[in-house]
Parts: sequence; structure tokens; C-alpha cells
Amino acid sequence: MNGSTDFVFSPGQVYRRRELHDKFGGQRQGGISTPAKVPFVFLITGDSGKQHGYSDEWTEDGVFLYTGEGQHGDMRFAGGNRAIRDHLKNAKALQVFEQDKKDKRFLRYLGEMEYTQHAFRDAPDTDGKRRKAIVFHLRPVGTLSPDSAVVAAALADEGQVSKRGAGGGFGSVETNRRVEKAAIDFVKRRYEEDGWSVRSVEAQKVGYDLCCEIGSEQAHLEVKGTQGDDVCFIITAAEVRNAMIDRRHLTCVVTAALTPAPKMFTYTRAEFSKKIQLEPIAFRAQLLGEWESRARL
Repeated sequence: MNGSTDFVFSPGQVYRRRELHDKFGGQRQGGISTPAKVPFVFLITGDSGKQHGYSDEWTEDGVFLYTGEGQHGDMRFAGGNRAIRDHLKNAKALQVFEQDKKDKRFLRYLGEMEYTQHAFRDAPDTDGKRRKAIVFHLRPVGTLSPDSAVVAAALADEGQVSKRGAGGGFGSVETNRRVEKAAIDFVKRRYEEDGWSVRSVEAQKVGYDLCCEIGSEQAHLEVKGTQGDDVCFIITAAEVRNAMIDRRHLTCVVTAALTPAPKMFTYTRAEFSKKIQLEPIAFRAQLLGEWESRARL
């Protein structure tokens, strides 16, 4: 579904809810809004839904559990609930926003998601009575950021971005590939030496590079390599998203990857949010739909 509309929302961007409805339509209250004239559905998550028995959460495998609508009695597949279940059939993308905790007039865009299945959960309704609530399993899809190799190529001639950014993947495409391979080989070897079973999932584009298992424990490793000694690297929006929602996720940064003495720094999901500063270095630019018809040949 990603890229199927003329409207691009940026992950992390904050929008005023009233302005979204002024532009696109849809119900101005509630967690599910179904604008009639645009190919997407708005899903709003936030603390305010808890008073009606709604409890949204992420699973360890990166699936977003989103509670359907309906304040009284068992939830049914009507209105917004039907719109979520049938969104692929109806060619409607699910655009998910998180309500600001301090000012509920504002929404932070999380990203586009896709319905995979649903389940029923016992939960209280607005009156505190037990009822069957629909819980949708949503999987994040797509990304607004280019592939990291494309970003690296675009920055190849930019030189040193900052003093702290030296060696952070801003070289030639070929050099960056060598750095990445060396970093992955180093991390794989270190984990295998510690008794882990390591499997590469790079080709599957799941948001990390290595799946590691030891006993009943599993870890999802996203590996980044640098030529220099600084922890400074290129990371895509999809990789950032996974680092923040996957409880098994570890970001492994290998500095001086091409030297005889590389070093590995590992960050958990909580540490990634606290210790890593994200700085935008590229944007996807797209002509707004209202101006496309005015293009001159």
C-alpha cells in the first residue's frame, strides 16, 4: 500500500488533528476515522482510549495490537472495524497516529500499517461491563527513507559531515559495502564464540541483519560498521522503527571495521532511544497532488 497515494506523511512528524480533517475529511472524534474521498484510513492510538477499555501495544515480534471501536457491548465488524479488516480489498492504506499525551489536539505519525489478522479479547466497556473486544494485528509496512546504500551514494561527494561523523559510512559505495561485510562478519563471529546460533536475515528486509538464538533466548541484531573510531552511521527509517519497537532488538556498531582491531558497541532498545541522536540527512520529495495537474510540458 505504501506509495499508493498522492499524500505523504512523515514518520515522527506532528500534525494537528483538526487540520488533517479539514484537508482530508473523516470523523473528527474517536480512534478510527474513515475519510470517504481519499485512499486511506486514520487510526489514532493513545491513552485517552483506556477509559473505554482500549489498550494498544506492541508485541515482541514488532506487531502492533490495535483495539477496535465500540464503547458498549461486544465489538462488531461495522464502521471503522470493518474498514480496518477490509482495507486491502478496498485499497485503503492504514495511516497510524499517536495522540500527544500533553495536548490531544496533536498527533504524531507512526507510519503505515497493514492488517494481518484479528483476535477477540475480554475487556471492559465504558460502563465497566465485560465484553468481547476486537484486537487487530497490524504489521508496519514500507518506509519513506531511501535504501541506506542509495543514501550513502548520494553523500559520497559530501565529504565529512561533521568532525564526529568521520568514518560513519560517508565514503564510496564499494568501501561502505566492505565496511558493512566486515562488521557483520565480526559480530557473527563474536556471538558464535559465545555459543549463539547465528542466522543471516539480511535478504528478508525484516529490519535487522542477524537472528541469534541460544537456548530459549533470541536476539535480533542490526549491524552497523564504521571506518573510523566514532559511533556514527547511516540508518533507515525502517531500521529505526524496528530498533524502537522490537523488544529483542540490539543495535551493534562496529568501529574501525576494516582494521585489525575493531570494537563493538551494543545498544538495547531502551539504550538506543536514550543514547543515539538521530539527525535527518536525506528526504523524499514528492510533488503535492494539487500541483501535478499544473505541470508544464
